[in-house]
Amino acid sequence: MNQTRTILGLLIMIFFAIPILFGIIWAVGMTQAVVSSKMLSELPREVISEIPDLVDGVLLAAKDENSQLHPDARVWLTAIAGVAKTPRELLRETGLSDWLEKELSDTLRTVGDILNGKIEARNVRLDLRPLKQALNHPAVGLYISQVLEKLPACSPEQSEAWTEIIQDPDRFDEPPPCRPAAAMNMDVSTAIRGSITRDIPDEVNFFKSSHFPYHRINIAKTVTSFTYLLFLIPALFIVLGALVAARCKSHFFRWSGAVTMIGGGLALGLATFVKQIVPWSARFHPGPFSSHWLHWNDLIGDQLGGIALIFTRHLVAPVITVAGAVCVVGLLLFAFSFTFSREAEGSAQAPQQPQAS
Repeated sequence: MNQTRTILGLLIMIFFAIPILFGIIWAVGMTQAVVSSKMLSELPREVISEIPDLVDGVLLAAKDENSQLHPDARVWLTAIAGVAKTPRELLRETGLSDWLEKELSDTLRTVGDILNGKIEARNVRLDLRPLKQALNHPAVGLYISQVLEKLPACSPEQSEAWTEIIQDPDRFDEPPPCRPAAAMNMDVSTAIRGSITRDIPDEVNFFKSSHFPYHRINIAKTVTSFTYLLFLIPALFIVLGALVAARCKSHFFRWSGAVTMIGGGLALGLATFVKQIVPWSARFHPGPFSSHWLHWNDLIGDQLGGIALIFTRHLVAPVITVAGAVCVVGLLLFAFSFTFSREAEGSAQAPQQPQAS
């Protein structure tokens, strides 16, 4: 009978308690990450600060003849690297860097402040007009013309491809890696900029206040508190399994603590693994040149480690914190179980009182 109860309690914990606890830990950790004002204010700035280094790294790596880079991509990157003005300088001159660092970052920080109850709810619009103005800046047109001049001469078929792109900019996909005729240079530059800006709206409403009260409300705290209540679900199954399997109080707390530590430990192990594997996986590609993206994947992947680390630090770190806290709770329960063991041993070893004659 005792063995049957132990097996049944173990099955409840293995198939219900541990998987549910594992999932709740990840849900709580990811929710904390998404709604935290720290992520919305710091992550964009950290990613934006990495972009110039990413571009410089790609251009430097393109010079390596041993890199598995598609020939067309190598021609374009070589031409870009041959221009005197660097992409970093172009971003500053056109004001694109300022837009990224101020407009975008400030908008996301405002959203975070509303979610955390620091300011009242209101519409938060991201103005994209300065972005389009920066992309249409004369310096961008001049830069594109200088890049085109660094390309090799076009064949008749490639010239025809450029003509079709100018006539129908909507089909702008993979431009031929060659220098169009001088008379087409301006039209090509216009087509390239048009393909970039035509689908960009004037503004994006990041946060619509119509569904929220106009007084301050800490939405992030409310959501996080609700997710903590979800721990009651795995706790119910842990208690049920421990009650079925345990034979005494000490066994009950020992089973509960062990299962809690296992669930927290699995979540902690996976979160740590993800934090380490994501930067590495950016360099992985399943096959050479199987798509347009994979033409660039090997080259760009080597430069994405810093950005990947930023995302994993902000998204996975809360999961690691929650999982660590669950492990500590499990350890305390497991240690507490020995208190009952010592009390039982003390009662058994206590000298019996002599009976009165």
